[in-house]
Amino acid sequence: MPIDHQHRLAELERERDRARLEAREARAQLELARRAERELRESDQVFRQLTENIREIFWLKDAKDRSVVYISPTYETLWGMSCEAFLADPDHWLRAIHPEDLPRMQKHTRERRGFDRGEVEYRIVPPDGRVRWVRDRSFLIRNKDGEPHRIGGLAEDITERKRLESRMQHVQKMESLGVLAGGIAHDFNNLLLGVLGHADLALGGLTPDAPARSHVEAISRTAERAAELCNQMLAYSGRGKFVVGPIDLSALIADISHLLEVTLSKKAVLQRDLAPDPPKIEGDATQIRQIVMNLLANASDAMGDGEGTIVVRTGVVECDACYLANAHLAEEPTPGLYVCLEVADTGCGMDAETQARIFDPFFTTKFVGRGLGLAAVLGIVRGHGGAIKIYSEPGRGTTIRVLFPAAETPAATDDPPPPQRARGSGGRVLVVDDEETVRDIAGGILESAGYGVLTAVDGLEGVETFRQSADDIDCVLLDLTMPRLGGEEALRCMRRIRPDVPVILSSGYSEREAMSAFDDAGPAAFLQKPYRAGQLIDKIREAMETPAGRALSGDAV
Repeated sequence: MPIDHQHRLAELERERDRARLEAREARAQLELARRAERELRESDQVFRQLTENIREIFWLKDAKDRSVVYISPTYETLWGMSCEAFLADPDHWLRAIHPEDLPRMQKHTRERRGFDRGEVEYRIVPPDGRVRWVRDRSFLIRNKDGEPHRIGGLAEDITERKRLESRMQHVQKMESLGVLAGGIAHDFNNLLLGVLGHADLALGGLTPDAPARSHVEAISRTAERAAELCNQMLAYSGRGKFVVGPIDLSALIADISHLLEVTLSKKAVLQRDLAPDPPKIEGDATQIRQIVMNLLANASDAMGDGEGTIVVRTGVVECDACYLANAHLAEEPTPGLYVCLEVADTGCGMDAETQARIFDPFFTTKFVGRGLGLAAVLGIVRGHGGAIKIYSEPGRGTTIRVLFPAAETPAATDDPPPPQRARGSGGRVLVVDDEETVRDIAGGILESAGYGVLTAVDGLEGVETFRQSADDIDCVLLDLTMPRLGGEEALRCMRRIRPDVPVILSSGYSEREAMSAFDDAGPAAFLQKPYRAGQLIDKIREAMETPAGRALSGDAV
């Protein structure tokens, strides 16, 4: 075979082999392309399933021209607008942003250019009109060369979280103010005890026609009014005086109808809409009356000099958790049956800012006033385990609804009053209190009544004094809050020394608050500060003469 022919044949074979190789490579490339297409479709399906099933809104923008590449369907649920409308007009979402937040959002959008990450919270107003809170987080996505490629983001509905945060802040503020108000009232009660005690001692040494008598009596009356103010502060703090019993709310309001008329403006017309025989509530009748009077006084003030109507009504409401969610109280009330007291007026109404502050101590919109009326209402309702709801608009009046849990068991009949006990005198009393003024006043009152008096500056000294003279001490007047050793610990120590000694606990807090720390073997009696001379002497005599005051077993301690 000629050489040229052989070369040509070899070249053809090489070309055939190259063609076969290229064909195999082409088939491999085609298979890779098909596989990549399948993987891309699968990846796209996974991406869409992921973004369409998460609660957050996922969105993508082009990093260069900021055009919207993708937005997940959750956008339609939160914004109430279609994804097609958003893609057609990407700026239309700005029109749903709350007007107060729009400038901040526009500034945030400008400032986050060039940053890899961003986060912002803002409000939107969807077509249904319900304001929603949104938290939007964005991040930069780079290509394989490290260049900005996409901007991704997640937007979530945080309305419920914001509501809980707001409620928690309100709770913390109310608790802090309550602790402050209770502490101030407690300390003032100690000081007022000194004023009232000195006034009583001074009056005891003055003849009826003494020139100074009217001045001392004026001092005493002023101190009593100050004590009433302290009681309002204690009521706000939830530490007010409570004597709990079954109450028919409608009957209670009917009984004080004549007082209600006096409370109101002469131009206000009072209407009553009282439910017949509502379920009983467990509460303190005096404190409930104070709620009614304070709410009516507030409604009357809202009327100003104009004419209008005030309606006081009672009823029964079945409240679920949703209804109670935004109530004004420290703790979330339990859903169930509530007896409601409602006071509605046609007065000036309140804006949102005023509504947020009306229960703050010392907040008032009047030219004069202490601003403790509604604060005391809140404290009393808190102490009764109830809730408060407010409905008000400027120029359209106000309705305040107070909810009390309905009593679970039928109310028992009132116990007959205890028989009057004979009074005695004499004996030795140990006064234990860290306030020098209280010790001096209590000691002076008791000595003037014929009692011997020992004093101690705190619980530790009181226990030691009692240990040394236990057989000679007939009664102990014991403060609750003291340094080194408080009243609870001091009482336990004294009972170990002599179980039958009658102990009277004294405090600027209410009896319920003070006695909650003790078990069945607690004090024989309680005396709230500030007390008058006659109250102290009566309480001492009663504790020393009552067998129940001595029938305390040492086994309980």
